[in-house]
Amino acid sequence: MSFDQQRIGELIGLLPAAGRGVRAYPYTREVPKSMLEIDGVPILRRNVELMRDQLGIRDVRIVVGHHGDVIRDAFGDGSALGLRITYVENPRIDLELPYSVYLGGRTIDRPCCMILADECYVDTNHADMLAAMDPSALAMLGLISSEYKKHIRKNYVVEIRDGRIHDLIEKPTTVSSRLMGTGTYLLQPEVFRRLEAAYADGPEGGPRDWTGWLASLARSGEKILPFQLRGSYVNVNSRDDLNYANYLVRDLRFKERATSLVYIIDDDEEAAAGPVLRFAGEAEIDEVVAVARRSVDSLREAEKHEKVRLAIAPTPDLPIGDLVRLGLDSARGDILLMSYSDDTFAPRDVSKLLVYLRDADMVVGTRTTRQMIEQGTNMRGVVRIAHVLLAKLLQVFWWRFDSRFTDVGCVYRGLWRSTWNSIRDHLRAEGVEVFPEMVIEVLRARRRVIEVPVNYYNRDLEFDYVPGRHQSVGTFARVLWLIVSKRFSGAPWRLRRRTL
Repeated sequence: MSFDQQRIGELIGLLPAAGRGVRAYPYTREVPKSMLEIDGVPILRRNVELMRDQLGIRDVRIVVGHHGDVIRDAFGDGSALGLRITYVENPRIDLELPYSVYLGGRTIDRPCCMILADECYVDTNHADMLAAMDPSALAMLGLISSEYKKHIRKNYVVEIRDGRIHDLIEKPTTVSSRLMGTGTYLLQPEVFRRLEAAYADGPEGGPRDWTGWLASLARSGEKILPFQLRGSYVNVNSRDDLNYANYLVRDLRFKERATSLVYIIDDDEEAAAGPVLRFAGEAEIDEVVAVARRSVDSLREAEKHEKVRLAIAPTPDLPIGDLVRLGLDSARGDILLMSYSDDTFAPRDVSKLLVYLRDADMVVGTRTTRQMIEQGTNMRGVVRIAHVLLAKLLQVFWWRFDSRFTDVGCVYRGLWRSTWNSIRDHLRAEGVEVFPEMVIEVLRARRRVIEVPVNYYNRDLEFDYVPGRHQSVGTFARVLWLIVSKRFSGAPWRLRRRTL
């Protein structure tokens, strides 16, 4: 059976997704690694959609094991994605990838595209594999060029002679080529029959290394062909890999993403119009949402600017936590920035937040870096110490998430809309505690937070510091209690059960 375009619909998809993802722990404590999100979309869904959109596949088999119920609940029968999904349970994930392939392929009787479920492909040309496939070949392996030797050593390389693969080397110690193997395979059904024979004496007697088993076929003279993919590829084995995949996906079309700045006006309506318009003047901002408890003439005048919109609270006593939710819900951008109405933050730092958002799910400003703050601001003495203490406590409590903080209460920050959607329903704070709570929930959602220094100005000449009504022992105590209760609540954050 050929892989020609006329029979594209007959191709079956196979996605092994049964592993524990130990190297990505604690991200994989509650979900399988394949359900970790890249730019707000689970890795597994990206690969299902790749099969559907580039290869025309409508029949997909997913091998599940560790937290398989999360995958079943998310994808269902596949109808929401326009295809049919069948699940195969792997009760022996200790037998590694070949056993998952064996279980998933036992009833496959036509050509199959297998993609490992924990791999991310960015702007690749999988569709071209079909036209290049020789039906007389047992398999075709997707290869991709990498500029980093570190990535190549984590994957496999192949020995190619006369256009055919003669050997595969897993995790090579010496890198002599930039071409590395990926987890994309076009397989004839004979591959699964060979694998069944390898397990004829029972599960324990079969191969434990998928690449090594394919290498044995290649060395024995079986026809296995290479295909060079274009684009980018990440084998997501760790949190660093996940962060790198997020960067690749977001950076690809970053300039196409719309950016909203939500300006939180906390009882400073009359003075807010000026900074609102200054933020609107930034070329990288597509809209400014001024969220306030009441509308005043100066804000209505500012709303005449093409970038400015007002979001007025339904009641004049709305807590600041609800103001934050109202503003972020009202914003239309893919990227959501936040600032505060004491006019202490510089619009020119918008570029800094956006640069780091390519690498993170949330970027939080810090006002505690002495090189970045103006003499006379309120980030001195006891106030500064209090902010640092709370930030370090949060850092220690969520140490395994590689968090490093000095100021989790800073309002000047940015996050992706997908990040906001993942944490919104978990926010409970009504006061300024909502700002550290956002950081906590982003971490609990297995997402990356980066702290960057921002400029912080005292614009009031009558004071040698920035007066703030939230600078109190009571506020410190509430934030402290929030951090402790979130850490020891006994109710860990779980992936929201949602259909696709």
